[in-house]
Amino acid sequence: MNVNAKRFDFTKVVQVMGAIANNRYLTAIRNGMSVIIPVTIIGSMFIIALNLPIDAWKEMIAPYADKLMIPMNFTMDFMSVYVCVGIASSLCDDYKIDKVSTSVLSVLAFLIATITPASIDPELAQKAGIEVSGTVLPLGNFGAAGLFTAIIASIFTVEVVRFCIKRNLVIKMPNGVPTSVINSFAALVPGAIVIVVAWILKVGLNFDINKALQWVFSPIGYFAGDTVLSVIVPILLITIVWIFGIHGMIIATPILYPFWYENLNANINAAASGSAIPHFMTEQFFQWFVWIGGAGATLSLAFLMAFLGKSDFCKKMGRFTFIPGIFNINEPLIFGVPIVMNPFFALPFILAPLAMGIVTYLAMGVFHLVSYPIAIVPWTLPAPIGALMATGFDWRAAVLAVVNIVIAGVIYYPFFRAFDKNMLDKEKSAA
Repeated sequence: MNVNAKRFDFTKVVQVMGAIANNRYLTAIRNGMSVIIPVTIIGSMFIIALNLPIDAWKEMIAPYADKLMIPMNFTMDFMSVYVCVGIASSLCDDYKIDKVSTSVLSVLAFLIATITPASIDPELAQKAGIEVSGTVLPLGNFGAAGLFTAIIASIFTVEVVRFCIKRNLVIKMPNGVPTSVINSFAALVPGAIVIVVAWILKVGLNFDINKALQWVFSPIGYFAGDTVLSVIVPILLITIVWIFGIHGMIIATPILYPFWYENLNANINAAASGSAIPHFMTEQFFQWFVWIGGAGATLSLAFLMAFLGKSDFCKKMGRFTFIPGIFNINEPLIFGVPIVMNPFFALPFILAPLAMGIVTYLAMGVFHLVSYPIAIVPWTLPAPIGALMATGFDWRAAVLAVVNIVIAGVIYYPFFRAFDKNMLDKEKSAA
């Protein structure tokens, strides 16, 4: 054995992961995805209203079901458009270029590349008993199915605009002209480039960008499907990265969110039509049954520290972080204890979410004891309430969330006792 061999340098690992997490494109994608959170929550509220388990309520709203679906149609079913604006705006802020005109161009590029207009003959429409005729735009790719294309279209558009500005390939207006007009004319040349490129790909080459991107990323989709690996792999990815101090969702969002949202979109449409819910694997699966208290399922650890801790440090830290943990905010605990690079808690930080994920998989995907998620609700709700609402008020979901909290507590307990004893010994020595 070579005694001079270099030891594994964790500092370099942290630097590499930090560089990945702080990459401007990943940051823009994460920020762009966050734009749809309030939109999808609002749309989900109408789905929840349509699926309240009260027979009298269902009978009362039955005549208005189609009208109650309209907000969902324009929230969940148009999320790719909103993501386009969000990603382009975030990247423009990073480059310090005009984000209004550039965001409009990104949406335009997305529409040309992804949406194929169709025509419905008035006579055929009349025979089919529908009121729509003329040119129509299919909704399919406006929603989650078009997210990958929205990401590419946004980044491509911003880079074209930045290139044109850097190379001075823009139309300049004289001094005194309003800023909005200056920005509009400055977008003419890059806008023409974006439109022509998108048109050549879609029409000239008959190249379906959306289908191509779905094919390219399809192997990743296996880890976002309804399998046990789709539970284990994301948990490992997110928790291991967190151990090194990198926000795990920064890495997971660009990779997995398009698949998770596509599954949720299918669930929402199925719930609205009264069909069987097809997928358990959505972001809500993790939010309400795994990340209880935040990444690493640390609500249980905060409880143990607050109520069973003997050292002053654990008592104070637990009482300070327990209330935020109830509302799924755990950064004070992760960086305050800290859990980052802490040998006492690295293992349970990974094992507790894994156990909770597998138990939830068995309850939902194998034994079908709990309903699948059909809605997005605010992530700051306490886990049992969020689980209840996300599954269409299935009371068993709230019970499962509580069971998972207990499971996490059992896993954290021996590691917490060792850490608490260590802190107590240090406090006695200091005294």
